[in-house]
Amino acid sequence: MKSLAIVLSLAISAIVLPSGFTTASASKMNGKCCQSSDGGRSYRYRMAMRRAAIPHTCSAYAASCIHNSSTRPDRSQMCGDAKSQCLQTGLYVGPYSGRHFAGMQKM
Repeated sequence: MKSLAIVLSLAISAIVLPSGFTTASASKMNGKCCQSSDGGRSYRYRMAMRRAAIPHTCSAYAASCIHNSSTRPDRSQMCGDAKSQCLQTGLYVGPYSGRHFAGMQKM
């Protein structure tokens, strides 16, 4: 009788525990690997989506550079130089970050 109670107790706990206890930082799996449970409102996700929306042209990246560096006094010169280099080579190099963006349309 005592062993039956132990077996039933273990069986019930094996069913109840996984569904009842989930961590607060659990991730959803919606076909995308480890999508955050904040519904895509994280800063990193928003910035990645904003960057992906910029057309891959030299002019668009230069305009984005000017907009994003509004606190720098030399932004027109630096972003303009990066744009002119991109128009010649097709490779945009961020003047402040140093990041390389290849395959740009020369527009």
